[in-house]
Amino acid sequence: DETARLWDAASGECLHTLEGHRYAVNCAAFSPDGQQVVTASDDETARLWDAASGECLHTLAGHRGAIFCAAFSPDGQQVVTASGDGSARLWDAASGECLQTLEGHRDEVECAAFSPDGQQVVTASYDKTARLWGAASGECLHTLEGHR
Repeated sequence: DETARLWDAASGECLHTLEGHRYAVNCAAFSPDGQQVVTASDDETARLWDAASGECLHTLAGHRGAIFCAAFSPDGQQVVTASGDGSARLWDAASGECLQTLEGHRDEVECAAFSPDGQQVVTASYDKTARLWGAASGECLHTLEGHR
């Protein structure tokens, strides 16, 4: 229904309905401090939300395909998105600005995550590879192959 909902885990009460995406929401994740939520959608955007108010803080636009996955860095300062356009992007969580575009996969990027120290990003693609990237440089450090 193009929304995400925030629920009170103890009571089961819906606290907020996050509205604004034009197509299905594929993923939602909290920031490490629980203050923000990121959602990823088939509408080619991700959105950053204030968890307390449900207000949309930023719309992360620039991908040319559905966004399947979004995740915060361990310090909550950045967000990574993985898209059907074959790329991942790193975003500044405070401003919504795109910091890096990680390109090199030959098919859709299904998943992306930061390393525990936030210095690297791993992406996984339908091209049967995973790639390890430098978060600051956007440089591909390793291509992991072997899946069939």
